[in-house]
Amino acid sequence: MTQHTAPDLFESGLFDGTRFYDTFAWYRANDPVSWQQPAAEPDGFWSVTRYHDVVAVHRDTVRMSSTEGMRLGSNAHAVDAVANKMLIVSDPPDHTRMKRVLIRPFSNEILARVEQHVGEVVAAVVADALRDGRPDLLQHLKRIPTDVICAIMRLPRSDWAWIGAKTTEAFESPSEVERLVANSEIFKYFYDLVHENRRSGQNEFVNEVTALIAERDDTVTDEELVFNFAGILAGGNETTRYTLAALTLQLCENPAQWQRIRDGEVELASATEEGLRWSVPGMHVMRTAVEPVQLGQARVEAGQRVVTWIGSANRDPEVFDDPDTFDVGRAGNRHLSFGAGRHLCLGSRLARLEITAYLRALRGTVTSFELTGDPRYNGSNFTWGLNELPVRLRS
Repeated sequence: MTQHTAPDLFESGLFDGTRFYDTFAWYRANDPVSWQQPAAEPDGFWSVTRYHDVVAVHRDTVRMSSTEGMRLGSNAHAVDAVANKMLIVSDPPDHTRMKRVLIRPFSNEILARVEQHVGEVVAAVVADALRDGRPDLLQHLKRIPTDVICAIMRLPRSDWAWIGAKTTEAFESPSEVERLVANSEIFKYFYDLVHENRRSGQNEFVNEVTALIAERDDTVTDEELVFNFAGILAGGNETTRYTLAALTLQLCENPAQWQRIRDGEVELASATEEGLRWSVPGMHVMRTAVEPVQLGQARVEAGQRVVTWIGSANRDPEVFDDPDTFDVGRAGNRHLSFGAGRHLCLGSRLARLEITAYLRALRGTVTSFELTGDPRYNGSNFTWGLNELPVRLRS
């Protein structure tokens, strides 16, 4: 991308497709830590596009705070309500205290018990997709993370479709009011769940978490449980769905890569990591400096916001060979799709389990993919991905 003036990160429609990768490439080469002050963000922010600078921001929990919000366009009142009560907008020691408890349901021990269930859910979804003539494969794929996370949290089966729809609305609705209402409904759902369980004790997931709190002599309030259960739901739903969709589209558009998987030439684990690197469902993450920080050639002052672009870091040629090529056999894949440092995604192991199970199910039943229309993206610069995937599976 050759031009003398900086491209606009807030250009209308930039994230409706994949053009933003050219924009990121320009910034990496010419202004890797740049000051941005678009009309949509009049207070301005530092934009970070190189891999190593992104990692430095994510790992610095002393000078970089999450409590002022972790995304552009955040509602300040909503952030204030959950700051240091919800993992994604908390700093140590509160973050450490809550994560110590909430990471338990996603330990290797627990996931080993649900691995068979994950495989069964994924196999059923793939079988349904093979039978179904509907052109949008995403209608099937979105069931995988929703069904799995709802099953782990022991939520009633009758609620799963509503939960999936509300989670999508909370992230993707173009209306801020609708996003806030959807988030409120999700919080209310978990508030009712936690408080009903105090009476009945029927939800095993809530029981396991509260037992762990007591065992460790930790203190986690009901309010914190509600906020973080909502966070677990969101983290296990939207991002995995977008990775599954992006991975499927790449296998469709690169049949030689799919053949490498079918022939057993590459490990499913490496194909999973490349799907994660390529899809980048969490496009940016924001921090706020609490004291001056030197970042590359830029001096970040206390109180200024810093936005790291994961989508750019995952294509940084200083770290990834031939980064714009989809390669299911890529070795040493150090992508940042789950973040880095203390805020590394709580559900990263579960996401990998689901994606690998999906590839295994495809390898056992699918010979090829048929693209029947134009894929459509949601246009978000935060939780980015496909919202229409006109692909049919062929056995």
